[in-house]
Amino acid sequence: MVTVLASVLLAILTGLAAAKLGSLQHQLKALLIVAAALTMVIAALRPDIGLLILLALSPFELAFYGTNSNEVMLVLLALVLAWRIRARAIPWWISAGGLMVVVGGFIAVIGAHSHSLALEGAIDWLCAIVILFVALTVLRDRADASRRMVDIFVGSAVIVVFFGFLQKAGVYAIVGEPFDTGVPNSFFSYYTVYAGYIAMASTLATAEILVALEEHRLLRVSAFGAAMVLMLVGLAASTSRGGFVALCAGWVMLAVLNMRRASVFGRVIVVIAVFIVAAFAVTPHSEIVTLEHRVAQSNGSLGEDKTRFAIQKAGEQALTNHLFGLGYENFHYYVTSYVRTAYVHQPFFHAQETSVQIGLDTGWLGLAGFWLLIASPVLLVIKHGKGGSSAVRASGFAAALVGFMAQGLYDYLLWDLAFLIFFVAMLWGCVHALRIDELASTPEEIDLSSPGSLPA
Repeated sequence: MVTVLASVLLAILTGLAAAKLGSLQHQLKALLIVAAALTMVIAALRPDIGLLILLALSPFELAFYGTNSNEVMLVLLALVLAWRIRARAIPWWISAGGLMVVVGGFIAVIGAHSHSLALEGAIDWLCAIVILFVALTVLRDRADASRRMVDIFVGSAVIVVFFGFLQKAGVYAIVGEPFDTGVPNSFFSYYTVYAGYIAMASTLATAEILVALEEHRLLRVSAFGAAMVLMLVGLAASTSRGGFVALCAGWVMLAVLNMRRASVFGRVIVVIAVFIVAAFAVTPHSEIVTLEHRVAQSNGSLGEDKTRFAIQKAGEQALTNHLFGLGYENFHYYVTSYVRTAYVHQPFFHAQETSVQIGLDTGWLGLAGFWLLIASPVLLVIKHGKGGSSAVRASGFAAALVGFMAQGLYDYLLWDLAFLIFFVAMLWGCVHALRIDELASTPEEIDLSSPGSLPA
């Protein structure tokens, strides 16, 4: 109690001092530093609340003094909570995949052009994996944890979309001007990152509507339905082809993963159809036309597509020639030294393709670990069988990961630290929801350590 009171007093004093910093941006950054410090104290006392705070604040990332709020919270929480990890709570595939990515990242530091950038990226991944291990341990027996995570994720997405609308309307309070004029990115740094986040949140919201229908919770269906319409309009406002692909892939995978649940599968189709119609009805016609035009020209004829394909080819060549990777944020050095093409006019810092860039960051070892982390949740859900409402929620997490990877065929979002947090959150959510579903049907302890260990 003394620690909490002292922390609150320190936060108040720091907040008062922040009022003298001048601009609103400086005040917000100072208050975010205070929030990070308070989160660390709270996490030490209540790790479950600390983890939820990290997830809730991740989309609202602000940079300061060469770092950002997410990096500060991620590192502090990893330091404070690492001692709570229990090996028996960690599925083997998460231990193996996470270790491979982390070790691969540190090995890549050795041959990196910029050791400091590569080391910083490796530390970020290490902290993210530590937080994943902590969540699997601390929230293991909290039956409502994955449901609350969806609530927080979708609630934060609604706020992000709201500020995206303000940004598109020319109101730049708090979020500032968009990177590309007329295309909202809200709290994120680029419109495709914003769109990827909204697509991921929309996939989770769709699954949660299915769960609520299964449990006959009409008020929850209405709340998530309203959020869904808002998010779909916000996604359309971004005119991002990548976000559109992510949402479509997520929806398709959600239907596929629930094919053996006849009633749920039917509802998936109906729910998706209803929200497509609703979103189409309330989205301005000009934005629909713009999105249709961009999708119709996704054949490589656009100048940006030619640049993307040239960068992807360069990334694939670099990965072939560097089995141990280049190190985090070192790809642009390779582009500067070795890429000679009329379509690349600047040193891109990532290869516009998630799998390739992970390989460049962490080598082939890290890439293998990353794919183990991606594929295992999908296999777990498939092998799980029918199950109850928590199994449907788990399918939403797995579908969101698939949507993320579909967008990753033409983009790379993990450079934004918020998406690294979202990525490990999807892994945790799938494992947790399946565990709760198993516990609801079998009284004995169950094992989620292997995709093959679950009953078909």
